[in-house]
Amino acid sequence: MKPAPARGPAAPGIRFTSLQKPLWPAAGGPILKAEYLSYLRAVAPAALPHMRGRPLVLTRYPHGAGRASFYQKNLPPSAPPWLPRFGTVTGAGRRIQYLVPQTVADLLWVGQQCALEFHPWLSRVEAPGLPDRAVIDLDPMAPAGFEEARAVARAVGRLLCSAGVRGWLKTSGATGLHVFIPVRPERPYAEVSAGIRSVGQLLQRLMPDLVSLERSRERRGPRVYFDYPQNGSGKTLCGAYSPRPLPGAPVSLPIGWPELDAVRPGDWTVRTVPERLVRQGDAWADLPGAPYQELDVLRAFCEATLAGRHTP
Repeated sequence: MKPAPARGPAAPGIRFTSLQKPLWPAAGGPILKAEYLSYLRAVAPAALPHMRGRPLVLTRYPHGAGRASFYQKNLPPSAPPWLPRFGTVTGAGRRIQYLVPQTVADLLWVGQQCALEFHPWLSRVEAPGLPDRAVIDLDPMAPAGFEEARAVARAVGRLLCSAGVRGWLKTSGATGLHVFIPVRPERPYAEVSAGIRSVGQLLQRLMPDLVSLERSRERRGPRVYFDYPQNGSGKTLCGAYSPRPLPGAPVSLPIGWPELDAVRPGDWTVRTVPERLVRQGDAWADLPGAPYQELDVLRAFCEATLAGRHTP
């Protein structure tokens, strides 16, 4: 990739610095900050529709992946005044100004900050307490890994199909998988979490040796943790096309369900995803405008199956 220019019309008022800073170790040489900025510019048309209107939490690695990091919710005083933002006040009375990315320039500012992960909220600024995305987070516990997560994701796909509910699939960028479901923004986070918990309870019944809902890491065993609490208020997951702070700069990649059997998450990185987008586009392109799915129907289906009233 060509290094991102120091200035340009897509990034007004941003002064790019340390473009030769290594951010990730990778085969063929480290991935430099300039290359990361080029990546963000390339994926912005696909990534931004999944972030617009959503406050963003950043994970910054000032010295690159594998070094010290910190979460950033509040925009720093040095942030350009034109960055779109959403203000809220915490229970402790602290005022936070979240970035709400809208344009390529906003993403390039994220890259200049060496934010190697970005985490959009599951709700939008119009209704911050009412999520319009529910998420199924499949997180394998070692020695379980991606193959186990893949097996559980297949079961999730079958279950959703049986319930008449559509989900959108992506890799986590590590060993897990995520399924996003658009829901009406009319329930608080706790109710959405309870609805998704019923899916996990059914999967645990069907696959007891492979699925765990156990909150204690020590008690999960080598299973795939069904992390339904990720639907709770204040929780976030890495966004679509977010890199991860792991060697090679793997990316959390939206994929189609037919790709599940063949996908290898290590194949999709900051260096390979832009070409994929040119070749086949965004697998989640229809998600932002998709009809809301019926969470009540999904929960009722799972609860009826658990009660033995029908077979999944």
